[in-house]
Amino acid sequence: MQLASWQGRDAVSAVVVMATSYISLVYYTRTFSNTLESFLYASLLYAVTRRPQKEIAGIPCAITISMLIVVGVFNRPTFVVFAAVPYLWWLFSDGISRVIIKAVNSMLAAVPLSIVLIICDSVYFGRLDINNVNIADFGRLDINNVNIADFGDIISIVIKNLTVTPLNFVLYNTQFDNLAEHGIHPPFTHFVVNVPLLFNVLSIWFFYDVYWWCMTAVRSHNRKLLSVYWRQLILLMCCIVPVTLLSLFPHQEPRFLIPLLPVFAALYAHKIMAGRRSMAFFWAVANISGCMFYGCIHQGGVVRCLGHLQQTQSTGVDRHVIFWHTYTAPQHLLLLPGQSSRTQDPVSIGATSVTSLEGNSVKDLIHHLVLISSSLSSLHQEKPEVLIAASSSEHRYLVCMTAEAGVRLELYKSFWPHLSTEHPPQIDDILCRAPPSSCRNNNTAAAATAAAADDDDEDDDFCDKTLIGRISFLTSLNLYRVILL
Repeated sequence: MQLASWQGRDAVSAVVVMATSYISLVYYTRTFSNTLESFLYASLLYAVTRRPQKEIAGIPCAITISMLIVVGVFNRPTFVVFAAVPYLWWLFSDGISRVIIKAVNSMLAAVPLSIVLIICDSVYFGRLDINNVNIADFGRLDINNVNIADFGDIISIVIKNLTVTPLNFVLYNTQFDNLAEHGIHPPFTHFVVNVPLLFNVLSIWFFYDVYWWCMTAVRSHNRKLLSVYWRQLILLMCCIVPVTLLSLFPHQEPRFLIPLLPVFAALYAHKIMAGRRSMAFFWAVANISGCMFYGCIHQGGVVRCLGHLQQTQSTGVDRHVIFWHTYTAPQHLLLLPGQSSRTQDPVSIGATSVTSLEGNSVKDLIHHLVLISSSLSSLHQEKPEVLIAASSSEHRYLVCMTAEAGVRLELYKSFWPHLSTEHPPQIDDILCRAPPSSCRNNNTAAAATAAAADDDDEDDDFCDKTLIGRISFLTSLNLYRVILL
């Protein structure tokens, strides 16, 4: 509402668009770091625009802005690209003469907070053990005998034991091999795919404004337009700059852009609410569809699978669960009992371990199964229950590859709906036109045993199912019991 009112737009329309967007209903209700990034970015924009020009240069405002930026960077270092335009506008909004004063005021708050967060991260990740620090040793330190070399050693020890999360993030994402594990995308993915996918109707006016301002800048240098529409231009730059800078990274996901929703709503919500009914209708249909797909269907079987595992936890038998080609499974949904509780008997409760292999290859999956088997053989323990949760669209390929490695998979539960856009069902699989010579579609005896969609239809051949039945099976999450030979 503040952003819409700041540029003279209808605040109610902005609130309605924010509330009905599937980004708010789906993405903002997930525990993504992008969700926190979105709230911090909205708070930063509110802090920059909420006060009159004379008060915006004060120390309290500088402290608020710098603290929001520091927390945002430690949450996700990409927050820098979002905060660039608001911070620079705030820095120069009161004239060049005040730039140094405002920069110093913001640094006085940013540096101490950064040190505190670095220490907290270092303690959390275990590299800085505060329990081993003896404060009395500092009292016995002879100041007269301390030389420069001693200070160098102290600084070296401190640096080696500190965890600087933004720096580690940057070092990891500058390695192309690391990004390749998460997926490599063309540089135009954010503009061509992700912006229309997230903001649908709003993106139409966004691209029109980008085109209009580019043509205006080329054809004329009318300063009157800047004086009239400078607030709209600032908010437009708050969208263009982050999308452009994030496009420089080869890994581009739609969720990286969800902090821009408040800006899009403030700029273009009035066009939907006060425009043609067809626009409002299209907005409603697009967001209902997005809510159903990303909120229920896309990777939807993971939560149901975890619920089933939580209800079927056995006692006395360890359980290893491997999620393959899914997003990271939230282990807190298993409601695992505390092994350290005095009321719990650790001997009678089987331990459950969850491993998320996400985008790893099937060779990595088989290698992980071999490690589990070898570790149990060396310890002479009772064989645990080993389970694999994987998308049913890769059923035949997974069964075939594991069978070649001497591992048998037995399907005993499927969870529908579950659709992975990274590994969607193939048309040849749906229509049963897969060539039998391919390992991916090799209908071996092991594959035929595990080719059922549920327990009641376990012995039916996959191609004997109806078209709806085949689609239902291929859009499920399969839970396999691993039999280590």
